[in-house]
Amino acid sequence: MKTLKFLFLFTAIFSLALVTSCQKDKEVEPDPPPSSAPDYHVKTVEPPEAMVNSDDLGAQTAMTYINMVNGLSGLGAMMIPPSKSTDAEYYKDGTEVYTWEINEEGIHCTFTLKITETSDMYKWELIIDGTIDNISYNNFVYIYAEEKKDGSWGEITIYNPEQQGNSILFLMTWHNSDGSMYLDFEIPETFLIKLASHEDQSGSVEMSDWENNQWVLSFKAQWDASGHGQWWDYYDESEGSW
Repeated sequence: MKTLKFLFLFTAIFSLALVTSCQKDKEVEPDPPPSSAPDYHVKTVEPPEAMVNSDDLGAQTAMTYINMVNGLSGLGAMMIPPSKSTDAEYYKDGTEVYTWEINEEGIHCTFTLKITETSDMYKWELIIDGTIDNISYNNFVYIYAEEKKDGSWGEITIYNPEQQGNSILFLMTWHNSDGSMYLDFEIPETFLIKLASHEDQSGSVEMSDWENNQWVLSFKAQWDASGHGQWWDYYDESEGSW
């Protein structure tokens, strides 16, 4: 729970960021082009209104998992520097680098956002250097995200601030196919939520738990465009509809 508190605290603090610019690499373009990199937006799912308002236990359980995933949308704000239009360094390999500081009570950090453009993808990397609540961070990669330019696939990984290595706190991947979006949210070796959302707002959700070194399906629900659907709870061996 401590790491999740860090996540939400960190998201809120970003709105208070103070801007500083840095010039320290000789490979910076002398006459940088204007930024062409898009802002990063975390994908969300919009279920039908009838499902949102249903008092059925299964529908409410499905909404809990959907809201858990949708709640990550605030991460997008963390990937936008306070002054994206001016304070940047542009490198010859297609990377843009934004650097700013936060000096608030308990937080004294430099944040670096690297945005790299390749022939078919954009990549984002958010790095922390400094202290937060007396914990030191030495150029810690906190967020890494990728997205194809055609919008067909993307991934965002949040690394564990308590361990500061390659330990993953959680990750989310998504892809689009024939107008439908498929989204997986995973806390490694803990739980996995798989969402499907179609153009007409029909969809499905599956919740699996990590047991005996494998994913075990514990809950499933599916709904139609009107917001009515069915659910199955495999732990309680119960099912229903709404």
